[in-house]
Amino acid sequence: MRQGEFVTAKATGHTSTGGRVKFGAQDWAILHRFECVVDGFGQLLGSNCEIVLHALEDPSRSVIRIANGSVTGRTIGSPMTDFGMQIVHNADKLESDVVGVYHTRSNRGTPLKSVTVLIRNPKGRPIGMLCINMDLAVPLVDFARELLASAQATSETTVEHFPLNATDLISSALEEAMAEANHGGRLSAREKNRLVVAQMHGRGVFRVKGAVDIVARKMGISRYTVYNYLREARVDSALEQ
Repeated sequence: MRQGEFVTAKATGHTSTGGRVKFGAQDWAILHRFECVVDGFGQLLGSNCEIVLHALEDPSRSVIRIANGSVTGRTIGSPMTDFGMQIVHNADKLESDVVGVYHTRSNRGTPLKSVTVLIRNPKGRPIGMLCINMDLAVPLVDFARELLASAQATSETTVEHFPLNATDLISSALEEAMAEANHGGRLSAREKNRLVVAQMHGRGVFRVKGAVDIVARKMGISRYTVYNYLREARVDSALEQ
């Protein structure tokens, strides 16, 4: 399987046999939410890192989603490993639902660096596992080359800030919005303020608690004025839809 290739099982449950408890709709709904996690990490980490989602209802065919399965040769419907069975058996004794990092080998002898995350339902019963297996036999230079390949394939770079607190988040967004407003041609101070608030509304900044107060203080306007501009921005957004 090449990087970016993903396979998934159908959303139907398996028949309960051998005393196993059949999963309910809620259990399956929880597990299927992790499918996008498999896809995302599979794309990010590349073909030398296998991401596997197991459903514990039927250990004989537990794999329901897999990315980069060429690392171990597994596909949808493959069974759980013996170590996976051991994790499930000792689930009630685990100090953490994150097991690892640990080292193992595939059936082909490939050295792997792995971590397993146990997935539980709201009642605390184990229903699945998310496993990441990194191929250590791949030369580091090849591993790095593949990690960098996707970034080099596109000329677009997303600007993302990593604030340490809510104030930093709001301040950073405000600075960008004010810079954009200042390049908006000859606008009055009131028009610029309206534009800044509208831009911040469009970025979802006002969903952060205390954003209105911080914006009002940094812009030197009243909370009432910010709320007025925000109401106008919401009306404009609704009309555009």
